Amino acid sequence: MGIESSATLNYQLTTFAQGHMNDLADARALAERLAPSTPVPGSTGQFKKFNDKNSFLPEDTSRALGGDPKLIATSASDDTYSCKPQALEVRVDQAEIDAAGSGAGALGQQLLREGKVAALLNKAALSHSVQVVTAVLAAVTPQPSLGVWSDPDIDPIDQLDAQLLALSTDCGSATNIKLTIDVGAWSALRSHPKVKARSNGVQVGGITRDQLAGLLLFPVDVFIASIVKDTAGFGIAPSKQRVIASEALLHYSVPNATLYDPSPFKTFTVGMGSPFSGVRSYQAPNGLWEGHLIDWSRDIKQTSALAMRRLSIS
Repeated sequence: MGIESSATLNYQLTTFAQGHMNDLADARALAERLAPSTPVPGSTGQFKKFNDKNSFLPEDTSRALGGDPKLIATSASDDTYSCKPQALEVRVDQAEIDAAGSGAGALGQQLLREGKVAALLNKAALSHSVQVVTAVLAAVTPQPSLGVWSDPDIDPIDQLDAQLLALSTDCGSATNIKLTIDVGAWSALRSHPKVKARSNGVQVGGITRDQLAGLLLFPVDVFIASIVKDTAGFGIAPSKQRVIASEALLHYSVPNATLYDPSPFKTFTVGMGSPFSGVRSYQAPNGLWEGHLIDWSRDIKQTSALAMRRLSIS
């Protein structure tokens, strides 16, 4: 059994972490849009897949006198989730604690610990976003022959409208549609001559996000993704890339995801959907450092092959 088994809930750092998670709204937003946290009662179970148009057909709800109600049930074509344990830890060396001082109620030591936990949460949020985007892009094939927005004769709005129409037809709804677009793709869109020509007057800098929502076939929730990751290891020159580089994703997603709604992807997690259960702390047996860790469970799954459209922008 590892020494982490002696870790106990640190109420003070947990309270700090809960507040800091609110400050990470932008970093978490991308992952929550694409694969919202979906609480499940246990680490394994079955979820409803919406991979064919029959999933969206209305039911005949009539019932004969004395008859049974129409049953909506999962089938053999549905899938299972299996939430795997996740954990990250940060350590505070005793030398750092001594350097922080012990006066004024050991405020310096507490600020040191909070700074370390903040870095831990930042890393967890970025890592989860990267893993969600990786799963999404691996599962969704770009629409063929679309997204060449460097061509001045191609109208990006027409292409987005066509995909919106197809998406709303497949999902049976023109509400709860979201556009998640990489900042580089957004730059190509807003400065495109055909997009500028659609707006009133002359706009040297291109359209705004709100104007884009008004130009599309029907209103959508527009999110511009700009999160960056460094793909180089320690000791190597930085190699920074945008997490969702040169992509535009149109997707149907309802608020408060459950096992039975047709969102395209979900992050199944045991419990109430919190990204972690709290900060736990322990002291090294040799007394040279203390560890602070967070842990949770997760399984990122595609839950509807019909509810997302991908355009790779060039």
